[in-house]
Amino acid sequence: METVTILVVLIILLLFTGLIVFSITNSRNVKQKQTQRTQALVGMTPIEPDAALLAQIAALYPSRADKPRYSLHNVSRRALPDGELFLFDLVDRDIESDSWIERQAVAIRSERLQLPPFQMYPKVNASKYGLGGLANALVEWSVSTVGTPVQFAQFPAFQARYAVSSTNPQAVQTFFDEDKARYFANSEYYNLHAGGHLFTFAEMQPGLKASDVELLSRRINRALEIYRLFQK
Repeated sequence: METVTILVVLIILLLFTGLIVFSITNSRNVKQKQTQRTQALVGMTPIEPDAALLAQIAALYPSRADKPRYSLHNVSRRALPDGELFLFDLVDRDIESDSWIERQAVAIRSERLQLPPFQMYPKVNASKYGLGGLANALVEWSVSTVGTPVQFAQFPAFQARYAVSSTNPQAVQTFFDEDKARYFANSEYYNLHAGGHLFTFAEMQPGLKASDVELLSRRINRALEIYRLFQK
């Protein structure tokens, strides 16, 4: 009798586990198909990323971990007259759990880009939010852990809007001239990682959905706008 009871319990546990696994797998497949449909609607072609693309994008995302385990997912591509544009998800496969670093961010790769290495993170309007000053202090601290903070005293509106770090601060200060500083000072929530022939772009505004076709179209257009600005 005890043996039968144990078998019944084991069968129930196996069925329950199977349902959980099926639910997770099915959810992932649905999300992946939805992402692919969205990519197609904005003129992108799904591709399997090669090791070179992963290495180039991963190099733009310095990590406090000794060996970040980055992987690319839901990648699509569009050819440009003088380069390539990608949509991608970037995941840090931690030992305990996966951390999604980017969801349908844009990457542009081109020989026409000669970018110093930098990361740019948005600040909040401290006068608009009660804890804005504290939030910006945390952003600046976080930036300092992955590079040297870059100061732009000559462009106070830009510096008030973004925190920038780099392994080559002097080159970044030279790169951000008046035109670039003015452009970004008039933007909000932009998040950029750049170096060499490649940069990535996303927005950190709360409530935005990476599966939204209108959002992705706007994100792509903004990335192309930045691409043209960076070539000047």
